Formats: sequence, C-alpha cells, structure tokens
Amino acid sequence: MKKPTILTAMLIIAALTFLLAACSKTETASTNAAAQPDTKAAATANPEDKVIHHVMSDAGFNGEIVKILKAELAKDGYTLDYVIVNDIIQPNKIVNDGQADTNSFQHEAYFDQFVKDQGLKNISRAFYTTFTPSGLYSKKYKSFKEVPDGALFGIPVDPANNGRALFMLRDLGLLKLKDGVDVIHATLKDITDNPHKYKFKEVDQLMLQRTLDDVDVGFLFAGTAVQIGYKPKQDALALETGKDLPYKGIVAVNNKLLGTPKVKALQKAYESQAIKDFYKEKYGDAIETLESLNK
Repeated sequence: MKKPTILTAMLIIAALTFLLAACSKTETASTNAAAQPDTKAAATANPEDKVIHHVMSDAGFNGEIVKILKAELAKDGYTLDYVIVNDIIQPNKIVNDGQADTNSFQHEAYFDQFVKDQGLKNISRAFYTTFTPSGLYSKKYKSFKEVPDGALFGIPVDPANNGRALFMLRDLGLLKLKDGVDVIHATLKDITDNPHKYKFKEVDQLMLQRTLDDVDVGFLFAGTAVQIGYKPKQDALALETGKDLPYKGIVAVNNKLLGTPKVKALQKAYESQAIKDFYKEKYGDAIETLESLNK
C-alpha cells in the first residue's frame, strides 16, 4: 500500500476540519437551546446556515482575497470557513462529496471538462467571478521577431487549457491548426503546419511558472504573470483577447446549496467594491470582473 502524500493528508485534514467544525457548532447550538427552552428560535436555529465551507487554490489570486471575503461576509452575518490547497483535482471532488460547500480556483472550461471526465453529479457552477487573459511570456525574448525556429514552448497539459497557447500562435500566423477545432479541445495533434518547427513541453498548470526558466516561451495565467512581475498588456509576447473565450472564472457549489442565502451572500462578497478595489490596485487592468453575467 502506498503511503499517503502530504497533499492527500492535508486534504483529509481539511475535510475533517470542516466536519468537526460542523459538529462542534451543532453541539453548541444544542447546549444553548437546552439553556433557553422557552425560545423557539434558539431551539431550531442551525449555526451551519451561517457558515460557508470554502476551498480555494493557492494559484493566482484566489488565496489573496480571502481576508476581504471574510470581512464582507461578516457584514451579512456569515462566517467563511476556508482551506487553501495547492491542488486542482481534489477541490471539485470535495465539494461534490459534500465535505465543503463551495470552491474557487478554476475557469468554466476546466470545470465542465473535469465534471464530465470524473462523472461528478452533485456539483454545479454557482456564479462567475473574473476573466483574466492568459499570455505567452519569455525571459529571453521581447517579441516573436526574436524567437528562433525550433524554440521550446511550455504549455498546460490539461485538456481544458492545452489549446490556448496554440490558438495564440495560430492567430499570430505562426502555425496552423485543423479546421473547425475549438480552443478547449485543441491539442498538439491538431497542428497541421508548424513552419518554425516549434517544440512543446506540456506541464501541469501549477508548474508553468517554474517551467518558464527552462523554455524559450511559456504560457502563464494572468494572475501568475503579475505575481512574478509582468504587466500582461505590456510584457506578453501574445495575449488572449475576446470576452467569448470559455475561460471565465467561477465559484462551484454543491447542488444542495444552489440558490441558498449563503451562496447568494458569497456571490455578493465576490462582487463587492472591496474586491474590485483590490484587483485594481494589485493587478491593474489584467483582471475583468464578470458580475454582469450573473444577472
């Protein structure tokens, strides 16, 4: 039997923390109800209705806004019970299994593909959050005019993101792709003409930043690019454009909580002016909020 990894252990602990917190708060409610039997509301209230168990990724800016979310939710009487993980597989499974209420780490294209591949039935998109155009960056070259033939590109290995770099290269006229293929299904196999003989290194999206040191040009999400000092609209060799791209950030929720007051409160927190101000101050124009799509 394989020994559990540190990540697995962390996720188990996180799940247990959620469950223990729920039990602890339920016991407290029972004690209070017993002490005040003449108050019907105290006997029937469930403290868990005011606690949101939320899983966030440490990638990009998800974990950076947690203090703002907590403060905004507190204004409406809610407590954000959160865990930050460095994993893109378990968060959807944890929410699907009911060990957490919601998660925030992914765009809609990844979510749709993951749910389909894993056969998840109990998780849905709750609301949209942001759109951040990804780009192609280089520590060696300032423009594609300088990038030599045979250059090595670092791109995401997961199906939902694999084609994003290829589409940027196609739109620049640097390679050709099979007619009719869409961005969320495009892979290296769909390249029909590669006149510059570019080579590609597919890596886990959490390794893209590190891979940038080992390749000529690398794909980066906007949040990651800003964190390491890039200004996307100025420094990217190529940058995604267009609001119709299927890479809108989302919060996912266990189906039992769809439309509930706690999820509406979380959405309100994500759409707050405090969150917008944070994005503007730290990321400039690299992040676009999407509350208009939730109406």
